[in-house]
Amino acid sequence: MLTKRELLILTHLRENSRKSLAVISRETEIPISTVFEKVNKLEKNTISRYSPLLEFSKIGFGLKINFLLKSKNKKNLKEFLLKNKNINSVLRINGFFDFFVEAVFRDMKDVENFHESLSELKIEDKQEIFIIEDLKKENFFTSPEHIKLLDKS
Repeated sequence: MLTKRELLILTHLRENSRKSLAVISRETEIPISTVFEKVNKLEKNTISRYSPLLEFSKIGFGLKINFLLKSKNKKNLKEFLLKNKNINSVLRINGFFDFFVEAVFRDMKDVENFHESLSELKIEDKQEIFIIEDLKKENFFTSPEHIKLLDKS
């Protein structure tokens, strides 16, 4: 389990991973040497990577679709999804489907090409949801108030 200081530092990094250690130190009132030490520890066992959140439409990918997929051959579908250039996220799920997939496309032609590729993979069931607007994205644990969620009441 992480300490309160580590959790506080983590919320600052989740809010803005480019925030300098000096700014985190000043805002949290934790000595910069401690912030440095804690960030190094978090990078080894808690933080999987730093990555910018993109507005895909601003780089030419105006269609975002989430898919629920079920296949007779999960292994082949998984390999296809992990290698496909249009796939942003793949989650293995339980229930009526095997995978939850977030994909981005330039246009409907790209979507149609993706559908054609899927048709070769023995998909048993598929649902697709076109995303109209991201209202809240990667916001969990971005403020110190989130630390209170960890307190057992």
